[in-house]
Amino acid sequence: MNLAEQVAQLVGRGFSEERAETIVLMREAAIIIFDVFPDTLVLVGGANLVLFQDSVRHSADLDFFPVSGELPDAAKLSEVLLSDLMPLAKLLNLHPLNLKTISSEGGLIKLMLSSNSGTALFTVDITKVGSVLKSGVEELPLEATAVDRIANIKFVSRDQLLLNKAEAILLRRSLKARDAYDAMDLLAKGASLPGNLKGHLEDMLYGEFDADRIRERIQQVDAKRCRAELKDHLPDEIYQSLEELDFQPLRDALTKIFHEWL
Repeated sequence: MNLAEQVAQLVGRGFSEERAETIVLMREAAIIIFDVFPDTLVLVGGANLVLFQDSVRHSADLDFFPVSGELPDAAKLSEVLLSDLMPLAKLLNLHPLNLKTISSEGGLIKLMLSSNSGTALFTVDITKVGSVLKSGVEELPLEATAVDRIANIKFVSRDQLLLNKAEAILLRRSLKARDAYDAMDLLAKGASLPGNLKGHLEDMLYGEFDADRIRERIQQVDAKRCRAELKDHLPDEIYQSLEELDFQPLRDALTKIFHEWL
């Protein structure tokens, strides 16, 4: 699809035109990164959900996990992104882009990309925190929009994403309502925790999270937290339907994931 068709498709899913353009730019960045670092990373998190799982929750995070054990060179990563995103940025009237390195040490690379007006567009995060099982990685070729480039995008599967969200619900220092929403959405699309994924979650829970602690986390997905984190990141119709139910579907989804340990 060309640029106009991609934007139109995303707007049809409920994203604003501005956010749709940002998502197309994130997609282009992912293609560039996998072309330059083909055997190093796997795409996880919010961008995966939007690009490959048809999520309608806007995410401004292009998150990667290093499968080779090593992080890419941060300077080279910044250089290729600024250079190779330029054609698409010009088409979107965002050129020149600005790229700020927030962190490039301690097992973490975090970059912030902003437009010519200084508006933050999205972050590129590469972190060794978390876990990705080899069985949970899929691959799909994507063609860039504004440059002559095709790259095989490695991304975690729907089931692996559900495991990651279950881990995040329990392990984040401060619980995020977006994780609960994503878990609910993934379950609705058929995600599950079969075999080794369930075993991995069980190993993490053992000795660390009893039933009371899990229930406490689930109850933290309250209306106040959900309004603050989801109202501006979901299409109005979907957000309103959840608010009318006091966001109970999110808590029900988490109860379903953890029911064997409650």
